[in-house]
Amino acid sequence: MDAEGFHEQVPCPRCGSDHTVSFHYVEGFDELECHACSYRSDAAEIAALTRFQGGLLERDVADVDERLPIPIRSMKA
Repeated sequence: MDAEGFHEQVPCPRCGSDHTVSFHYVEGFDELECHACSYRSDAAEIAALTRFQGGLLERDVADVDERLPIPIRSMKA
């Protein structure tokens, strides 16, 4: 899932700077990083993964409206 970054001067949605790097993934999605204000378009997804504790559910996953994110840390049994 590595992508090469390109300086395409896409304006940052937070500060409007054109000092940005665009990443285009073969999986079909794009990300944007801004060197001026440190904006990252994937910051919300990374934060959700970081908050996920990896605990076990006491009910079936089919009962849960939201899908659980995949934990980024290893789990101990």
